[in-house]
Amino acid sequence: MLNCVNEHNKTLHASTCDEVATRQLSKDNKLFCPFCKSNVSYRNGDIVKAYFAHKNIIDCPSYGAEESEDHEKGKQIIYEWLKNQYPDAFIEYEYHITATNQLADVYIEHKHGNLKGLKWAFEFQHSSITLGSWKKRHELYEKAGIQDFWVLDKAIFFKLSEAKEVIGTGARRRDGFDCSIFKETNLCYLLDLKTGVMTIDFKFRKSTKTRRVRGIERKNEYFYHNPSQHSCHIDRVRVKVNDEFKYGVLMFDAIEEQMKPTLSLIISGFRRKLEAELERQLQEQAKIKKAYIKANYESEDAENIWQFMIKNREIIKDDVRTLPESSFFKKYSNYIDKVISNCKELESLEESNELVKKSLKGFVFHADPYKISFLNKQGDNSLEEHLKLEHKEKIALIEYAYNNHREVLEKLASIFNQKRVKDKLELINFSLVVYKTNPTAMDYALEYRRCESTKEIDEYIEQIREEIIDYDPSKDFDLW
Repeated sequence: MLNCVNEHNKTLHASTCDEVATRQLSKDNKLFCPFCKSNVSYRNGDIVKAYFAHKNIIDCPSYGAEESEDHEKGKQIIYEWLKNQYPDAFIEYEYHITATNQLADVYIEHKHGNLKGLKWAFEFQHSSITLGSWKKRHELYEKAGIQDFWVLDKAIFFKLSEAKEVIGTGARRRDGFDCSIFKETNLCYLLDLKTGVMTIDFKFRKSTKTRRVRGIERKNEYFYHNPSQHSCHIDRVRVKVNDEFKYGVLMFDAIEEQMKPTLSLIISGFRRKLEAELERQLQEQAKIKKAYIKANYESEDAENIWQFMIKNREIIKDDVRTLPESSFFKKYSNYIDKVISNCKELESLEESNELVKKSLKGFVFHADPYKISFLNKQGDNSLEEHLKLEHKEKIALIEYAYNNHREVLEKLASIFNQKRVKDKLELINFSLVVYKTNPTAMDYALEYRRCESTKEIDEYIEQIREEIIDYDPSKDFDLW
């Protein structure tokens, strides 16, 4: 850490404090961590700039990694690189994030331009860490609205496989922390402290080696960085930010084109995650609104309102998710009133013995009375008025068939063997078949709504008369 406090709680900065006096305070145990108040020591060498380090390993938000000279050097390299990249941004070394009680190695908050409002935390990882610990810290940053970049010390984490069959081929170890990070994020950044060169893992090639062990063939997969030219000095590295999710990745010009498939994969993952979260919110709010419906409407009306929400899910889902109950039902009150009215009308039409009213039911699909597109088309008309206007030509055909050929239709309905009638009608035109157990002449007339003209109706009626009504079974024996 770069700051500490003395016994009077005065802040001392490692880069500006009096070295002789500070060393004496360190020796006398009078320097303290500003977070956990435990003793820290002052360190200043020829290679690494001055800093303070805990004397003992304790539970402290500032103690995110081993405080070694290499760790400090890695943080300094990243800090200087960011200062050069973003001179107008707020950049703080060892910044304490109150919301998560974490200490970011380097924190940056953009104040201007297209990146305004974005917050990043850069962590230089020099010591071993479990994937579980990384996930916990990563999730804390995510909840705080901060994107975290993890840069690993290449000397520590870049490990090659020690399997005999691949030694010297460049095959990587599969159990390292770098591989774990790559599996989680599709990216891994490694920094060589000696050269300042950063390696960006974004693509691996895979090969399978087969070997025999006690007579049994065993196959092992090995992964290789591909290609090896995914490295450059950190000064040429930049952060590319996606416009859709404002997510940044480290890259340099020579690999930008090669990285496109990986970036697409990352963004697809963000989209899936966003869709899952929006769906979770939708289901949660839908339950709340369903409870509101049950509490404020009669049971039959409540079911119809719920069906309205289901049938129009894609149209209203954003409002279901974001609007409070009172605002939501106020916004859709006209539609809801119309749905309740339509459902009652539909029930009345089903029970009617009037030809035209019975015919209207055939023009309504199950979801129609609930769907916003249907309700908009219906306008201020009742369901009956709307259907009569919308299907007047078809209704006229039904009336024509019933009024002009009622005698034939009644005879058809009176035939005892309705299965035979069904079989014969299928041969004439399957759309004329009635699937009721005891159909009436009116039921048969309703099927003629599918005809194109009265002439077509007359032709079908004539066929029915000849092949069903006036059919003489003895004619078939003449064929013998």
